[in-house]
Amino acid sequence: MSPHNPEKAREQQVFVTVGTTTFDGLIGAVLKPSIISLLHTQGYTSICIQHGKSAEIYQACRTPELEAELLKCEMSITAFAYADSEEITNKIKLAELVICHAGSGTILDCLRYQKRIIAVPNTTLMENHQAELADEMSKQQYVVKGSLKSIARAIERSATYPYRHFPRMGSKVFTEILEDELDKVDKDKMYG
Repeated sequence: MSPHNPEKAREQQVFVTVGTTTFDGLIGAVLKPSIISLLHTQGYTSICIQHGKSAEIYQACRTPELEAELLKCEMSITAFAYADSEEITNKIKLAELVICHAGSGTILDCLRYQKRIIAVPNTTLMENHQAELADEMSKQQYVVKGSLKSIARAIERSATYPYRHFPRMGSKVFTEILEDELDKVDKDKMYG
């Protein structure tokens, strides 16, 4: 997929979601003037942020510099703390790109709707399962794995990344992949 054409794509939205925990770092990494400018050059026109418990960081990031960049790029930001799963699903469906914590539920929802995903593990969580999942999904080309320090690079990669589409739920292929991945996780816990 080639980078977006800003003149053509008036409805291109980025959805940023942190899930139910605190992930201040992701909010802070995305809400920088340089990131807004980069998203704009790729044709995005709006950002929707589900900030969870990171409301204070979200407000602190809304600096005059950020507001000036949003105005210059003619981009809008909407934000909310939490929503039910149906509303989150609707936000995912509307987005062209999802930048998210690397939680399994969020990643599966994005894959279900064949979205371009940048998965950023929340390394403050115990046992670092998000990093393991993001690593594996990245190896299989379902997501671009990002980090708090490499959001810009991940956004740039996502524009041309050869994302693989996840098989539709209910298909035999989906079931086989899911069983295979669950088997790998079980073996890793037993032996590793």
